[in-house]
Amino acid sequence: MKKQLLGALLLAGVLAAGGTASAAAQQDAQPAAAAVAGETLDGGWQVTQGRIKLDKHTRTVFNKAVDGLLGCDYEPVALLGTQVVAGTNYCVLCRLTTVVPYAKPHWGLAYIYEDLQGNVKLLKVDDLPLGA
Repeated sequence: MKKQLLGALLLAGVLAAGGTASAAAQQDAQPAAAAVAGETLDGGWQVTQGRIKLDKHTRTVFNKAVDGLLGCDYEPVALLGTQVVAGTNYCVLCRLTTVVPYAKPHWGLAYIYEDLQGNVKLLKVDDLPLGA
Protein backbone atom coordinates (compact mmCIF):
# COMPACT_ATOMS: atom_id res chain seq x y z
CA MET A 1 0.00 0.00 0.00
CA LYS A 2 2.80 2.43 0.90
CA LYS A 3 4.64 1.59 -2.33
CA GLN A 4 1.51 2.25 -4.39
CA LEU A 5 0.89 5.56 -2.67
CA LEU A 6 4.54 6.59 -3.07
CA GLY A 7 4.44 5.71 -6.76
CA ALA A 8 1.25 7.66 -7.39
CA LEU A 9 2.56 10.67 -5.48
CA LEU A 10 5.90 10.63 -7.31
CA LEU A 11 4.23 10.44 -10.70
CA ALA A 12 1.68 13.11 -9.83
CA GLY A 13 4.40 15.43 -8.58
CA VAL A 14 6.54 14.95 -11.66
CA LEU A 15 3.62 15.48 -14.02
CA ALA A 16 2.30 18.52 -12.15
CA ALA A 17 5.80 20.04 -12.15
CA GLY A 18 5.94 19.73 -15.92
CA GLY A 19 8.18 16.66 -16.09
CA THR A 20 7.16 14.96 -19.34
CA ALA A 21 8.60 12.31 -21.56
CA SER A 22 8.70 14.20 -24.86
CA ALA A 23 7.35 17.14 -26.79
CA ALA A 24 4.59 14.85 -28.06
CA ALA A 25 3.71 14.11 -24.46
CA GLN A 26 3.42 17.77 -23.32
CA GLN A 27 0.36 18.35 -21.17
CA ASP A 28 -0.99 20.68 -18.53
CA ALA A 29 -1.79 19.92 -14.89
CA GLN A 30 -5.42 19.03 -15.61
CA PRO A 31 -4.64 15.65 -17.27
CA ALA A 32 -2.15 14.89 -14.48
CA ALA A 33 -4.78 15.55 -11.81
CA ALA A 34 -7.29 13.42 -13.70
CA ALA A 35 -4.76 10.57 -13.98
CA VAL A 36 -4.25 10.65 -10.22
CA ALA A 37 -8.02 10.41 -9.81
CA GLY A 38 -7.98 7.30 -12.03
CA GLU A 39 -9.69 8.84 -15.06
CA THR A 40 -8.43 8.08 -18.55
CA LEU A 41 -7.98 11.05 -20.84
CA ASP A 42 -6.66 11.09 -24.40
CA GLY A 43 -2.95 11.83 -24.15
CA GLY A 44 -3.04 11.87 -20.32
CA TRP A 45 -1.04 9.67 -18.00
CA GLN A 46 -2.77 6.65 -16.48
CA VAL A 47 -1.34 5.99 -13.02
CA THR A 48 -0.80 2.31 -12.34
CA GLN A 49 -3.46 0.96 -10.00
CA GLY A 50 -3.08 -2.14 -7.83
CA ARG A 51 0.24 -3.92 -8.31
CA ILE A 52 2.93 -1.58 -9.52
CA LYS A 53 5.44 -4.33 -10.28
CA LEU A 54 6.68 -4.53 -13.84
CA ASP A 55 5.02 -7.07 -16.10
CA LYS A 56 7.01 -9.06 -18.66
CA HIS A 57 6.28 -6.65 -21.54
CA THR A 58 7.24 -3.54 -19.58
CA ARG A 59 10.44 -5.20 -18.35
CA THR A 60 11.32 -6.10 -21.96
CA VAL A 61 10.66 -2.51 -23.10
CA PHE A 62 12.81 -1.19 -20.23
CA ASN A 63 15.67 -3.56 -21.01
CA LYS A 64 15.62 -2.57 -24.70
CA ALA A 65 15.70 1.11 -23.73
CA VAL A 66 18.78 0.85 -21.48
CA ASP A 67 20.63 -1.79 -23.51
CA GLY A 68 24.11 -0.54 -24.35
CA LEU A 69 24.12 2.38 -21.91
CA LEU A 70 27.40 2.69 -20.03
CA GLY A 71 28.30 4.32 -16.74
CA CYS A 72 25.21 3.44 -14.72
CA ASP A 73 23.30 0.30 -13.78
CA TYR A 74 19.53 0.65 -14.14
CA GLU A 75 17.33 -1.58 -12.00
CA PRO A 76 13.61 -1.19 -12.77
CA VAL A 77 11.47 -1.30 -9.63
CA ALA A 78 7.93 -0.24 -10.52
CA LEU A 79 5.79 0.92 -13.40
CA LEU A 80 4.28 4.18 -12.15
CA GLY A 81 2.21 5.01 -15.20
CA THR A 82 1.67 4.89 -18.94
CA GLN A 83 0.54 7.37 -21.54
CA VAL A 84 -0.99 6.41 -24.85
CA VAL A 85 0.29 8.62 -27.66
CA ALA A 86 1.34 7.43 -31.13
CA GLY A 87 2.63 4.42 -29.21
CA THR A 88 3.11 4.31 -25.44
CA ASN A 89 5.15 6.33 -22.95
CA TYR A 90 6.21 4.57 -19.75
CA CYS A 91 7.31 6.08 -16.45
CA VAL A 92 9.40 3.56 -14.50
CA LEU A 93 10.82 4.03 -11.01
CA CYS A 94 14.45 2.84 -11.08
CA ARG A 95 17.27 2.25 -8.70
CA LEU A 96 20.36 3.76 -10.30
CA THR A 97 23.95 2.95 -9.44
CA THR A 98 26.84 4.77 -11.08
CA VAL A 99 29.53 2.33 -12.16
CA VAL A 100 32.39 3.57 -9.98
CA PRO A 101 33.92 2.14 -6.81
CA TYR A 102 31.87 2.71 -3.65
CA ALA A 103 28.97 4.28 -5.53
CA LYS A 104 25.76 4.65 -3.56
CA PRO A 105 22.52 3.80 -5.34
CA HIS A 106 19.90 6.48 -5.80
CA TRP A 107 16.40 6.68 -7.29
CA GLY A 108 15.23 7.99 -10.63
CA LEU A 109 12.32 8.07 -13.03
CA ALA A 110 12.99 6.64 -16.49
CA TYR A 111 10.74 7.85 -19.31
CA ILE A 112 10.58 5.43 -22.21
CA TYR A 113 8.75 5.65 -25.52
CA GLU A 114 7.64 2.57 -27.48
CA ASP A 115 6.32 3.27 -30.98
CA LEU A 116 3.63 1.27 -32.74
CA GLN A 117 6.25 -0.92 -34.45
CA GLY A 118 7.84 -1.91 -31.12
CA ASN A 119 10.89 0.36 -31.41
CA VAL A 120 11.98 1.68 -28.02
CA LYS A 121 13.76 4.88 -26.98
CA LEU A 122 14.88 6.08 -23.56
CA LEU A 123 13.71 9.71 -23.49
CA LYS A 124 15.21 10.81 -20.19
CA VAL A 125 15.99 9.80 -16.64
CA ASP A 126 15.17 12.25 -13.86
CA ASP A 127 17.05 11.80 -10.58
CA LEU A 128 14.89 11.94 -7.49
CA PRO A 129 16.46 14.01 -4.72
CA LEU A 130 15.40 11.64 -1.94
CA GLY A 131 17.59 11.83 1.12
CA ALA A 132 19.64 14.71 -0.27
